[in-house]
Amino acid sequence: MDTRKVQRTGKSTFIVSLPKNWAIKNGISAGSIIYIHQGDNGALTLSTDRSEKDLRAHLDIGDKLGEPLIRDIIGCYVGGYRVIEVTAGHMSSLQKKDLHLIVNKLIGPEILEETINKVVIQDLLSSEELQSERALRRIKTVVKSMISDSFSSILNNNQDLAMDVIARDNDVDRLNLLISRQFTEILRSGSVRQETLNPITAFNYMQASSNLERIADHAHRIAHIASQNGFRLPEELKEELSRMDSLLCSLIEDSVNYLVQTNSGKANELIDRIREVKSRIGGLSKSTQSKDGSELLARLVLAGSMERMLDYIMNISELTINLSHAMNSNERAAQL
Repeated sequence: MDTRKVQRTGKSTFIVSLPKNWAIKNGISAGSIIYIHQGDNGALTLSTDRSEKDLRAHLDIGDKLGEPLIRDIIGCYVGGYRVIEVTAGHMSSLQKKDLHLIVNKLIGPEILEETINKVVIQDLLSSEELQSERALRRIKTVVKSMISDSFSSILNNNQDLAMDVIARDNDVDRLNLLISRQFTEILRSGSVRQETLNPITAFNYMQASSNLERIADHAHRIAHIASQNGFRLPEELKEELSRMDSLLCSLIEDSVNYLVQTNSGKANELIDRIREVKSRIGGLSKSTQSKDGSELLARLVLAGSMERMLDYIMNISELTINLSHAMNSNERAAQL
């Protein structure tokens, strides 16, 4: 660890010299501007102004198509690049179609330039608009609606509603990628304007978002079953599913609220509630006297998906406990 002695000039100004090697590496000279961010624990982070070059990615995609091309664009987006310049010797219509497809699935980017061998994608979302807590709460709302509507679609044999749930999965994916991008932004700059998140909190929000996205995947799975051939469920199963719908939505609501509040006591209580609910799921997968194959399949899918949903909700509660200890550790360190 390098140390510096604080000096005083005039009546109220303190001066600290910069390490020479760091200054040379970052191109610092007399008159350069340095940005200073004060963290929640009192630590100061110094950074230089990021140039347009640092925020621009150049991708020569060659003959890439489909998933490999889409993964590259997502990687640049999550990596925090403001401009992505995609080039190819001769860009095919299929490649351009993939680029338009992924841009439409991301929050912020737009295609600003398109020629025979180049597509320029620019992120129009400013840093001030990147609010991860708001995005996390939005994901929570969408996931809860997906769960309720997926259960309703299978209970009422509503295939249109099931297809609507499946479409909503894209909204969760977009918000999840946005939160991942913001985490990168916080790591790079130390903070995002109008945000009070530190990197530890931002990391836990990103992890919680990922768990919510997985819950949405299981709501998608249930809706997919409902979108297939119609079938009738026995009344006792319908009643149990209605109760589980309400329980799951309540647990998700509480888990995210306790995370934002950093309430480890309530998170521990929530974990006990989750375990109680999990103990009731086993009976759903047990076959009845019915020989209806679609009903048996529905029981297996529902039991398996609900169990995994509860696991992910428990993960969010554990994140709350971890975050609480991490924040307490930071506070103690700041007092030393």
